[in-house]
Formats: sequence, structure tokens, C-alpha cells
Amino acid sequence: YWLDPAKTLAEHKELINTGPPYTLYFGIKFYAEDPCKLKEEITRYQFFLQVKQDALQGRLPCPVNIAAQLGAYAIQAELGDHDPCKHTAGYVSEYRFVPDQKEELEEAIERIHKTLT
Repeated sequence: YWLDPAKTLAEHKELINTGPPYTLYFGIKFYAEDPCKLKEEITRYQFFLQVKQDALQGRLPCPVNIAAQLGAYAIQAELGDHDPCKHTAGYVSEYRFVPDQKEELEEAIERIHKTLT
């Protein structure tokens, strides 16, 4: 559903059936082939959050190698480049990327995160 920017949230009664506080989600119908081509930075960020949420909730199944790559990018976005002084073994286990996340995936994410700059 699209919100009309000329209306307040309360005026979108057909879409919103609860009162404040409102929780809105940026949902995507089609995944962009190349998210870098999205013009607005906020759109790229919202796209990233949606993909991350879809993978975590199982709506976007992906092979372990792709999940590791996406997880490494998410860790880099959250924590920055790998720093051996700050990022000790097991630091990825504090984050969730896919349902039923395994230690092997977390180790793969750490390995890939070390290579990103």
C-alpha cells in the first residue's frame, strides 16, 4: 500500500487499524537486481533493511554462502571494518541473520568480514 503524503497517518484509516504508536514497514514487491542503482540513499538503506528482515524471517531463503556474504555486509554496516582488537572470535553470534542460524554460518561471516574494506 502507498501512503498519500498529503494525508496524516490518522487519515489513512483504510490502511491503519490501530492507534499510536504506528509501526510502518518499507515493503518491496520486487528485489532490485542492482541496489546500487537505486537513486536515493534512504531507499537503498530501506531496501537493505527489508532484505535483512526477509532473510531473518525466512521469507527470502538463500544458500549458506549467500547468507554469509549478506551477513558480512550487514556486520560491516553495523560495526565497520574488521578490527582484531575489537572483534574477537564469536562476535557475530550476537547478531541474527537467518532462522536457525548455525555456528558454521557465523564463522563464515567472520571470515568474510575480515576481507571487507
